[in-house]
Amino acid sequence: MGTLVFTQDADHLLLTRVVTQPNVAEAISIYNPTEEPINLINYYICDDEEYYKIQTEGDMSPSSSATGFTVKFPDISISPGDTFHIVLDEDYSEYYNEDFIADLVMFGSSDSSLTGSIGFGNNKINESSELIILFKWDGTDNLVQD
Repeated sequence: MGTLVFTQDADHLLLTRVVTQPNVAEAISIYNPTEEPINLINYYICDDEEYYKIQTEGDMSPSSSATGFTVKFPDISISPGDTFHIVLDEDYSEYYNEDFIADLVMFGSSDSSLTGSIGFGNNKINESSELIILFKWDGTDNLVQD
């Protein structure tokens, strides 16, 4: 009930769930509480507090190259009231089973993959100290919206 009350007045995308363990189950859920579809073409997700450097310093990968990620969403929309599930491990079905199909995969070569800088470590979301930032940037504006 608290979640429904909280999201009723939201006018932007919300991170609603972050799964940190086990590594194969790492996932992020994004909810669209608005009455309009939201296109993700100018949205990014990052695990580094210096994500803003993508705009201020032109650093397109401000996260750790070993374990971090700074990725851009494909040209895809989240419908009103819908939740998108992003998994960080391509073998996620080993944990979630075959019935769960993620909307986006953190890496890969399909149209439902995010692109950008993705570390090579298996443990992408640190269980004890991690920051997940969802932000919007059009690639030219002086403003990053988070």
